[in-house]
Amino acid sequence: MLRFYANVNSFRKIVTFFLRFYVMVWYNKENPAKRVNEMNIGEKIKRIRQHRRMTQKELGELVDLSANRIAQYEMGYRVPKKPLLNQIAEALRVSPLALSDGGNGPANDILEQLFWLDEEQPGVIKLVPTERGTARYNANPDLALHYDDNDNWPPRSPVAMWFDDTILDDFLKDWATVQKKLYAGEITQAEYFEWKIMWPK
Repeated sequence: MLRFYANVNSFRKIVTFFLRFYVMVWYNKENPAKRVNEMNIGEKIKRIRQHRRMTQKELGELVDLSANRIAQYEMGYRVPKKPLLNQIAEALRVSPLALSDGGNGPANDILEQLFWLDEEQPGVIKLVPTERGTARYNANPDLALHYDDNDNWPPRSPVAMWFDDTILDDFLKDWATVQKKLYAGEITQAEYFEWKIMWPK
Protein backbone atom coordinates (compact mmCIF):
# COMPACT_ATOMS: atom_id res chain seq x y z
CA MET A 1 0.00 0.00 0.00
CA LEU A 2 2.82 2.36 0.90
CA ARG A 3 4.58 1.56 -2.38
CA PHE A 4 1.37 2.22 -4.33
CA TYR A 5 0.94 5.58 -2.58
CA ALA A 6 4.54 6.53 -3.41
CA ASN A 7 3.98 5.69 -7.09
CA VAL A 8 0.76 7.71 -7.22
CA ASN A 9 2.45 10.62 -5.48
CA SER A 10 5.32 10.54 -7.98
CA PHE A 11 2.86 10.39 -10.85
CA ARG A 12 1.05 13.45 -9.51
CA LYS A 13 4.31 15.36 -9.30
CA ILE A 14 5.17 14.47 -12.90
CA VAL A 15 1.71 15.49 -14.15
CA THR A 16 1.87 18.74 -12.17
CA PHE A 17 5.30 19.53 -13.61
CA PHE A 18 4.17 19.04 -17.21
CA LEU A 19 0.98 21.04 -16.67
CA ARG A 20 2.98 23.94 -15.29
CA PHE A 21 5.44 23.63 -18.16
CA TYR A 22 2.61 23.65 -20.73
CA VAL A 23 0.98 26.70 -19.17
CA MET A 24 4.33 28.52 -19.07
CA VAL A 25 5.02 27.77 -22.76
CA TRP A 26 1.50 28.78 -23.80
CA TYR A 27 1.60 31.96 -21.74
CA ASN A 28 4.99 33.00 -23.10
CA LYS A 29 3.89 32.24 -26.66
CA GLU A 30 0.84 34.44 -26.28
CA ASN A 31 2.76 37.20 -24.51
CA PRO A 32 5.98 38.08 -26.40
CA ALA A 33 6.58 41.18 -24.29
CA LYS A 34 6.46 39.04 -21.15
CA ARG A 35 9.06 36.69 -22.66
CA VAL A 36 11.35 39.62 -23.42
CA ASN A 37 11.02 40.89 -19.88
CA GLU A 38 11.98 37.46 -18.55
CA MET A 39 14.62 36.66 -21.21
CA ASN A 40 17.71 35.70 -19.25
CA ILE A 41 21.38 35.92 -20.13
CA GLY A 42 21.49 32.27 -21.15
CA GLU A 43 18.78 32.70 -23.76
CA LYS A 44 20.65 35.66 -25.22
CA ILE A 45 23.88 33.65 -25.35
CA LYS A 46 22.09 30.84 -27.17
CA ARG A 47 20.36 33.15 -29.66
CA ILE A 48 23.60 34.92 -30.57
CA ARG A 49 25.65 31.69 -30.63
CA GLN A 50 23.20 30.20 -33.12
CA HIS A 51 23.33 33.41 -35.15
CA ARG A 52 27.12 32.94 -35.31
CA ARG A 53 26.54 29.31 -36.40
CA MET A 54 28.70 28.20 -33.50
CA THR A 55 28.30 25.01 -31.44
CA GLN A 56 28.37 24.95 -27.65
CA LYS A 57 31.68 23.09 -27.87
CA GLU A 58 33.21 25.76 -30.12
CA LEU A 59 32.10 28.55 -27.83
CA GLY A 60 33.34 26.65 -24.78
CA GLU A 61 36.78 26.20 -26.30
CA LEU A 62 37.09 29.96 -26.85
CA VAL A 63 36.44 30.67 -23.16
CA ASP A 64 38.06 27.54 -21.67
CA LEU A 65 34.79 25.90 -20.67
CA SER A 66 33.15 22.59 -21.52
CA ALA A 67 30.17 22.33 -23.84
CA ASN A 68 28.18 21.09 -20.85
CA ARG A 69 28.93 24.27 -18.89
CA ILE A 70 27.84 26.43 -21.84
CA ALA A 71 24.62 24.39 -22.00
CA GLN A 72 24.04 25.03 -18.29
CA TYR A 73 24.39 28.77 -18.85
CA GLU A 74 22.03 28.70 -21.81
CA MET A 75 19.42 26.72 -19.87
CA GLY A 76 19.64 29.13 -16.96
CA TYR A 77 20.94 26.55 -14.48
CA ARG A 78 24.00 28.72 -13.93
CA VAL A 79 24.62 32.44 -14.42
CA PRO A 80 28.06 33.58 -15.64
CA LYS A 81 29.72 36.31 -13.60
CA LYS A 82 30.54 39.60 -15.30
CA PRO A 83 34.21 38.86 -16.16
CA LEU A 84 33.20 35.57 -17.81
CA LEU A 85 30.24 37.24 -19.49
CA ASN A 86 32.62 39.76 -21.04
CA GLN A 87 34.76 36.87 -22.29
CA ILE A 88 31.72 35.20 -23.82
CA ALA A 89 30.71 38.47 -25.49
CA GLU A 90 34.21 38.80 -26.94
CA ALA A 91 34.12 35.19 -28.16
CA LEU A 92 30.75 35.80 -29.79
CA ARG A 93 32.04 39.08 -31.26
CA VAL A 94 29.25 41.22 -29.83
CA SER A 95 28.89 44.22 -27.58
CA PRO A 96 28.80 43.22 -23.88
CA LEU A 97 25.52 45.15 -23.70
CA ALA A 98 23.90 42.52 -25.94
CA LEU A 99 24.30 39.92 -23.17
CA SER A 100 23.56 42.27 -20.32
CA ASP A 101 20.78 41.64 -17.83
CA GLY A 102 20.53 45.29 -16.85
CA GLY A 103 22.50 47.58 -14.59
CA ASN A 104 24.13 49.55 -17.42
CA GLY A 105 22.20 52.75 -16.86
CA PRO A 106 18.56 53.52 -17.72
CA ALA A 107 19.26 54.51 -21.34
CA ASN A 108 21.28 51.40 -22.26
CA ASP A 109 18.87 49.10 -20.43
CA ILE A 110 15.91 50.59 -22.33
CA LEU A 111 17.70 50.10 -25.65
CA GLU A 112 18.46 46.44 -24.97
CA GLN A 113 14.86 45.79 -23.95
CA LEU A 114 13.70 47.37 -27.21
CA PHE A 115 16.18 45.27 -29.19
CA TRP A 116 14.97 41.98 -27.80
CA LEU A 117 11.30 42.99 -28.01
CA ASP A 118 11.88 43.65 -31.70
CA GLU A 119 13.42 40.18 -32.04
CA GLU A 120 10.63 38.39 -30.18
CA GLN A 121 7.86 40.25 -32.01
CA PRO A 122 9.22 41.47 -35.38
CA GLY A 123 7.55 44.58 -36.71
CA VAL A 124 6.02 45.64 -33.40
CA ILE A 125 8.34 48.67 -33.25
CA LYS A 126 8.01 51.15 -36.11
CA LEU A 127 10.52 53.96 -36.37
CA VAL A 128 9.79 57.06 -38.45
CA PRO A 129 12.05 60.14 -38.77
CA THR A 130 10.41 63.51 -38.04
CA GLU A 131 10.83 66.97 -39.49
CA ARG A 132 10.61 70.12 -37.41
CA GLY A 133 7.64 72.34 -38.25
CA THR A 134 7.00 76.01 -37.55
CA ALA A 135 4.31 75.63 -34.87
CA ARG A 136 5.45 75.52 -31.25
CA TYR A 137 3.97 72.77 -29.08
CA ASN A 138 3.74 74.89 -25.93
CA ALA A 139 1.85 77.57 -27.84
CA ASN A 140 -0.75 75.04 -29.00
CA PRO A 141 -1.55 72.35 -26.42
CA ASP A 142 -3.92 70.65 -28.87
CA LEU A 143 -1.23 70.22 -31.53
CA ALA A 144 -0.94 66.72 -32.98
CA LEU A 145 1.74 65.26 -35.22
CA HIS A 146 0.54 64.72 -38.77
CA TYR A 147 1.79 61.96 -41.06
CA ASP A 148 1.37 60.88 -44.65
CA ASP A 149 -0.82 57.80 -44.60
CA ASN A 150 0.23 54.58 -46.34
CA ASP A 151 -0.20 50.83 -45.97
CA ASN A 152 2.50 50.66 -43.28
CA TRP A 153 0.43 52.68 -40.81
CA PRO A 154 -2.21 50.98 -38.65
CA PRO A 155 -5.92 51.80 -39.12
CA ARG A 156 -5.89 53.84 -35.93
CA SER A 157 -3.61 56.82 -35.45
CA PRO A 158 -0.63 55.78 -33.29
CA VAL A 159 0.70 57.78 -30.35
CA ALA A 160 4.13 59.33 -30.77
CA MET A 161 6.71 59.19 -27.98
CA TRP A 162 10.18 60.67 -27.85
CA PHE A 163 13.04 60.55 -25.37
CA ASP A 164 14.63 63.72 -24.08
CA ASP A 165 17.98 61.94 -23.90
CA THR A 166 20.89 62.39 -26.31
CA ILE A 167 21.98 58.72 -26.28
CA LEU A 168 18.48 57.41 -26.87
CA ASP A 169 17.69 60.03 -29.49
CA ASP A 170 20.87 59.39 -31.50
CA PHE A 171 20.31 55.64 -31.24
CA LEU A 172 16.71 55.82 -32.45
CA LYS A 173 17.78 57.89 -35.45
CA ASP A 174 20.39 55.26 -36.36
CA TRP A 175 17.90 52.46 -35.75
CA ALA A 176 15.31 54.16 -37.98
CA THR A 177 17.87 54.32 -40.80
CA VAL A 178 18.82 50.64 -40.45
CA GLN A 179 15.19 49.52 -40.14
CA LYS A 180 14.33 51.44 -43.30
CA LYS A 181 17.06 49.50 -45.14
CA LEU A 182 15.59 46.23 -43.86
CA TYR A 183 12.09 47.06 -45.08
CA ALA A 184 13.52 48.22 -48.43
CA GLY A 185 15.30 44.88 -48.84
CA GLU A 186 18.74 46.51 -48.78
CA ILE A 187 19.87 44.33 -45.86
CA THR A 188 18.84 40.89 -44.61
CA GLN A 189 17.20 39.99 -41.29
CA ALA A 190 20.53 38.49 -40.21
CA GLU A 191 22.34 41.75 -41.00
CA TYR A 192 19.67 43.66 -39.09
CA PHE A 193 20.18 41.44 -36.04
CA GLU A 194 23.95 41.81 -36.43
CA TRP A 195 23.65 45.59 -36.22
CA LYS A 196 21.63 45.37 -33.02
CA ILE A 197 23.95 42.99 -31.19
CA MET A 198 26.99 45.02 -32.22
CA TRP A 199 25.55 48.38 -31.13
CA PRO A 200 27.04 50.87 -30.19
CA LYS A 201 30.03 49.94 -32.39
